[in-house]
Amino acid sequence: MPTADRSPLIAPDDGHALLNPIGGYMTLKLRDAMTAGAYSVHENVLPAGSPGPRPHLHRYHQETFYVLEGELTVRVGEQTLQAPAGSFVVIPRGVVHQPSNPGAQPTRVLLIFSPGGMDRFFIEAAEGRHPLQARVEAPDVLEQLQAFTTRYGYEFAEWPEGT
Repeated sequence: MPTADRSPLIAPDDGHALLNPIGGYMTLKLRDAMTAGAYSVHENVLPAGSPGPRPHLHRYHQETFYVLEGELTVRVGEQTLQAPAGSFVVIPRGVVHQPSNPGAQPTRVLLIFSPGGMDRFFIEAAEGRHPLQARVEAPDVLEQLQAFTTRYGYEFAEWPEGT
């Protein structure tokens, strides 16, 4: 993270490493507190073959993916996008989407959430080991997951049958 003296430089090894709830690793590079709540930035690696999180939407946040390495597959509604390195994929609030990496190599992306607040979501997801990838059957786990996701306006969704 930026240094205590508020240096604008965030070096390659700076950031808060998190257990990625979908596998791989995630580093919180820029917390929303450093942007007056405007946005947060996360470096994320999706392992080869990763289905990503379950389809979902964000009620309060726009999500932008900037692909640094590899190729990201993002299903957005009825579209499936192939985003090679150098691509941006912009997901407006309320739009069902599912990023994944079906390829044979890891995919590295920057996630940008606007406004801020999703930094706390991923910290809490990592600490609580909240399942964002697998379907939950156990009632107590489902209740905890629902309470967690509701706090952040994160909602699981289903694709319409036949799509």
